[in-house]
Amino acid sequence: MADDEKTKLRIKNHGKVQTLEISRRDFIKAGALAVGGGILSSSLASGKLVFGAPLPGKYVDQEVDGCCQFCQVRCTTKVQVKNGRVVNVYGNPDNFWTRGAMCPKGKSMVELTYSPHRILHPLLRDGDTWKRISYSAALDMVANRILRVKKEFPDNYAHRVVMFAPLWESRESELAAQMALHLAGFPDICSPGDACIGSSATALRLCLGSSVSPTTLDEILNAELVVLFGANITEMYPVYTRWLVLAREKGVRIAYLDPRITPTSNFCDFQLKLRPGTDGALVLGLIRFLVKEMLYDRDYVASHVNGFEELVQAAEPYTPKRVAKITWVPEDKFLSLARDFGKSKRTIAWIGGSISRYTNSMQTVRLIVGLQAITRNLSGTGKGIMNVQGGKPGGGEKFYEVYRHPDLAHKLSFRKVLYNMKKGRVDVLLLNSSYRRYPDANRVKKAISNVDFVIYRGFFMDEEAQLADLIIPATMVYESEGSQYGAQRQVVWRNRAVPRPGETVEDWRFYSDLGRKITGGAFPAVKRAGHIYEAFRKEAPTWKGITLERLKKSPTGITWPYPSLDEPEKRGSLYPNNQFLTPSGKVELRIPALGPITWKEPKGSPKANAKKSVEFPLIFSQGKVTWHWQHTYTNWSFYIGQFSKGNYVLVHPQTIEGLDMKDGDLVYLETKIGKIKARLNLSKAILPGVIWTPSHPAPATPIPGNSGETVNTIVPYYWDKVSAQFNGFGCRLRKVDGATP
Repeated sequence: MADDEKTKLRIKNHGKVQTLEISRRDFIKAGALAVGGGILSSSLASGKLVFGAPLPGKYVDQEVDGCCQFCQVRCTTKVQVKNGRVVNVYGNPDNFWTRGAMCPKGKSMVELTYSPHRILHPLLRDGDTWKRISYSAALDMVANRILRVKKEFPDNYAHRVVMFAPLWESRESELAAQMALHLAGFPDICSPGDACIGSSATALRLCLGSSVSPTTLDEILNAELVVLFGANITEMYPVYTRWLVLAREKGVRIAYLDPRITPTSNFCDFQLKLRPGTDGALVLGLIRFLVKEMLYDRDYVASHVNGFEELVQAAEPYTPKRVAKITWVPEDKFLSLARDFGKSKRTIAWIGGSISRYTNSMQTVRLIVGLQAITRNLSGTGKGIMNVQGGKPGGGEKFYEVYRHPDLAHKLSFRKVLYNMKKGRVDVLLLNSSYRRYPDANRVKKAISNVDFVIYRGFFMDEEAQLADLIIPATMVYESEGSQYGAQRQVVWRNRAVPRPGETVEDWRFYSDLGRKITGGAFPAVKRAGHIYEAFRKEAPTWKGITLERLKKSPTGITWPYPSLDEPEKRGSLYPNNQFLTPSGKVELRIPALGPITWKEPKGSPKANAKKSVEFPLIFSQGKVTWHWQHTYTNWSFYIGQFSKGNYVLVHPQTIEGLDMKDGDLVYLETKIGKIKARLNLSKAILPGVIWTPSHPAPATPIPGNSGETVNTIVPYYWDKVSAQFNGFGCRLRKVDGATP
């Protein structure tokens, strides 16, 4: 083929075929970087063509600033549009945090936007089938159901309407939903943090005064030591890997704590492979070592820490020998890390999402705060703690007070909401997210079946849609505008790139429309997401300087706190000069709500119970993979499916000795509440006695690589005071009789 010969790409978007002619040279230029990208369903590649770079201008009518909605990195993007449809997306090269990098999840959004499986119109259940209705009819139906609840239960309606909130595609959608329900008198919005980072966020808030990261990513370049507590950066947040590389080039030592060797291991100086759920025991050992060796800052402790005596008392039993026995980390490797902590004058602790997956997670985070506090590593250059949750702004209380019913009841926990659902005391459920995110997912599914009317806000006919009475489809990220907050406390803005297809509707618009119908005129007049953004900004002291006009001009987003228009942006420590936001102004380790400082085995751990050790002797762990986001969205991507393997279980060869199993066998992965089938994947990358399985497989998707059984159906229903547990309990493996690889 000559270089100037044309290749015709047929792009099928919502049933319409668009032909894009592109020269071979430009085709290669765009496609050679096939590391993920906008996917064009072409006659040449059957949906597997990947663009990883900008398309040349002659193939693009418009380029729009956007951002990815998935993880808390909040990659800003350039969205390329041709004839009113997105044809490509690539990372914004001017983004300070990402330098234009993107991961496969974000780049799959082009395909997902134009998926043939996408629902584009409201659907009402009609027996075993669905009937298409208009958006206005669907909206009226939801509003009437909610108003009926208030009429039938005038003195006791508050907890009869409930929402399962998603990881919202914009801050404005989150606020609109909260405003609508709270103004109408319904407090129960079940946060995704219940099944995610709620425990670590709560512990940070109690100890330091704010739930967000005490420092920002760029500070690792100023550290001497960075410790990754279960933070599998290269798989979970691939675009942050460059920061690990930059740090090591500057001589920063990076330690990694994880039971598996992962891609992140390649970017660290050393790794401790510890038993899942034992990070807290290891930290207690580090604290004991530092105190015994007088390697802590006594003056700082006296001035800035409450609860030091209790911390020392809790750490006393955790000798190196005991730590090694509990964590499975050899004593010499533990002592090597302890000495590194003692020598380092600037240390950053990076807490991964996995730390929140145990019933002991709040204690573990409390201990990490204590470790950083006694070594004077909570505030200042090259110091602090990072966690992976979004930097939700503080100081919004005035806004929340304005937009709420004067007699709004206290919010119930998810477990109490589930109990009410089970007893038939919930009449309307706004199912905006996956019920499969919770442990013992079948228990949650059964409870949902007792709700009189279920409305699903989603995109595909997935497991949640199949439980609904009414589906009101949502817009994809390119079809809506709004702000999002990220892990670096940054706020980013996304412009709308293309029109909404069919009768899909943005979350902020749906809840604004609903709010006007159910609040008796109390909901404000809102015509754009920007109206909600500005209303919040004016009331939140931490965002006052981040005007919408200023935000739209930033390729990176703007980091808060930004209290006035006249002040410069401040990255780095959230607590300059060790001014913490607790009532005392100090680091609080003495916290009655958390009880004594301690470490306990995760609930259900075979190491905590001799009987369980015999019946379910292996340690269960699960997690995300680079390609997938939770259990919904990306499971509907053909591109992502190319790299997925369904249910499998990663196991060390020693673990199956004597079990008549071999690599590739189909096995049952069993817990005390159930079992799923998975392929055995033998690898020395994981600790013996521990298994690991991916979280994402789902049965409803039509894409084989993404299809599988829901892992959380076999996860026991264990909780701490805030969040659910997903790892650390006992399990076992059993070969499926008659199965062949």
